[in-house]
Amino acid sequence: FMHFYRICLLHQRRLRLDFAIGQNIVHPAHGPGTIVAIEEDELVKGYHRFYVIEFTHNRLIVRLPVERVSEIGVREVMSQARYERVLSTLRALPEQMQSDFKSRRYRVNELLHSGRPRQIAAAVRDLTWRKFEKHLTKADADQLSKGRQMLAAEVAMSNNEDVHEADQTIRAAVAESVAAQQALLQEVTEADAV
Repeated sequence: FMHFYRICLLHQRRLRLDFAIGQNIVHPAHGPGTIVAIEEDELVKGYHRFYVIEFTHNRLIVRLPVERVSEIGVREVMSQARYERVLSTLRALPEQMQSDFKSRRYRVNELLHSGRPRQIAAAVRDLTWRKFEKHLTKADADQLSKGRQMLAAEVAMSNNEDVHEADQTIRAAVAESVAAQQALLQEVTEADAV
């Protein structure tokens, strides 16, 4: 392993790379992770460089070809300004989701795999409201759990805090959204009664 590490450092200095060993990144499908190595392997078409990314929140290690990073949508962890926008999205009034479970599942899956924290936050907020308003199917509940986990892991990494603390912050922001929606529905019900 140390031999690979030394080779990786030499190549990192010699070739321009988007990310460095030890840098935190976000993969659109796997969420936040840390680059633990940069390896070079000889394949049929020559040598190829790979980022070795560890995703501790789901115990996964992925080797990602360096040349596919931008195509896949790997990015840096959210900034403080983006974090504030994510919290605003979580606190906003939820949007109505499709009643057809296949359409809803497809749409939520798009949001979760977009790699964009605000879209993931919108999916978490809207699924949480659906859970309160109606019920969640098993697939909905799984998507809600996955979205909350991905968002909490990135928030924790971004703010240098524990994942549990980040999850509590997310849940509190979504609770504000649910309470605001309930109050709005109550106002509409009372206005209709008059």
